[in-house]
Amino acid sequence: MGGLLVLKLGGSLVTEKRGGGVVREDAVRRIGAALAGVEGRPLILVHGGGGRVHEVAAEYQVALGAASPRGLEGFVKTSIETRRLNLQVTQILADAGLRCVGLPSNAIFLTRRGRIVSAALDPILAALDQGFIPVLNGDVVFDRELGFTVLSGDTIAVDLSIRLDAERLVFAVDVDGVFDQLGEGARLIRELTRRTLASIRFGDVGDVTGGMASKVEEALRAAEAGVEVRVVNGLFPSRVVDALLGRETIGTRILG
Repeated sequence: MGGLLVLKLGGSLVTEKRGGGVVREDAVRRIGAALAGVEGRPLILVHGGGGRVHEVAAEYQVALGAASPRGLEGFVKTSIETRRLNLQVTQILADAGLRCVGLPSNAIFLTRRGRIVSAALDPILAALDQGFIPVLNGDVVFDRELGFTVLSGDTIAVDLSIRLDAERLVFAVDVDGVFDQLGEGARLIRELTRRTLASIRFGDVGDVTGGMASKVEEALRAAEAGVEVRVVNGLFPSRVVDALLGRETIGTRILG
């Protein structure tokens, strides 16, 4: 789809990391208001699960699928949490003036051992045709081998970017981009390739979908497929808009 833009809002940007994963309403609202600057361009928005969703999914080991002793119960509870979060995020964006519609990811994607093997894209394409912004999210989905599992919003955003031949994919996170290490002395990487990936020390992550390391791996997959990919700080909405429109801004460019 010519000119398509895909925006992935990180879970740590959309919700608080602690305290039950409360939605960061102001951050989401400010991004929604800023996205008026890309009006007229087809846009898909994907958001992460955030604190509460990750807590539930990890507690019940939902990523293991049917092999998890409490997996079925966890699937139900995680699905409820993801639906609740998607509704909240969509509502905030709509209140900010966006014509958006929330779509359940587990009704669209099917995986095999966590990798997407099919995607029912008709609802997404129909929404875009009518000028809506589809809003999807990281979710629990059905899996052909595991029974069910967790599918990250990063994987969804990359898969859609590739399948729909997006012009640009932007990851909005709560830091300025990808850094070469954690803590003091960390340096922002302006351009990242697979060759430089081995030199980055991401550190440990408490995230059922893999954190920044997984995000970069997925981003490289999109870049290698010809999609322009950026990672920027979503707490500065103007950077998100600049990245979506291909302008220079602070952040990391992922190169294939």
